[in-house]
Amino acid sequence: MIKKIPVLAVMIALFVSTSVYALPIPGSGILTSLLPCPVSSITINTATEQVIAYDQSNAPIQVFACSTGRHGNTTVGTYRTTNYYDWHLMNGGVYSRYAVRFNQHELMHSVPYYRHSPDSLEYRQFNKLGTPASAGCCRLALADAKWIYENTVPGTTVNVVKDPNLVYQLTRPIIKIDETNPATRGWDPTDTDPRSPYSNPAL
Repeated sequence: MIKKIPVLAVMIALFVSTSVYALPIPGSGILTSLLPCPVSSITINTATEQVIAYDQSNAPIQVFACSTGRHGNTTVGTYRTTNYYDWHLMNGGVYSRYAVRFNQHELMHSVPYYRHSPDSLEYRQFNKLGTPASAGCCRLALADAKWIYENTVPGTTVNVVKDPNLVYQLTRPIIKIDETNPATRGWDPTDTDPRSPYSNPAL
């Protein structure tokens, strides 16, 4: 007798087996080069302020600069991703984009925005990427948060470690925003939104 496999289980298996990841063009934030290589795990290293994505053979495929808890309060341990939000209201009334929860009160997400609007970035916080700056979550440049949001699935392993010897070259060098320029400073420079002054210098 052939045992029936639930349709949902088949759909999940197909989704996982066809997962892809996208390499960004360095310095541009544009995601390209789709490859059949699903993410097996994510490591957040609070000692180096890096997020490392590993493929199924445990090889690093993406390395992003981040900002974890400014008081060392991003909790070391092994977790699984759960909730995914394209926009998420955070404590303090600010918003994050491409947020992925991995611990009860800790998420990987973009640098916060003052409003539910892509031109309201907390630009001074963006310029802290690569250093501890958050209340406990793991902040990333928008394109990097989006990459994790799109290339992991619920249940992906997230290892939070504090290991000064675990250091990789970044996929994209750390970008700094000109805080004196009101025309551009409200936008994440890795945001490919056509309304962004980084995408359309004529604006």
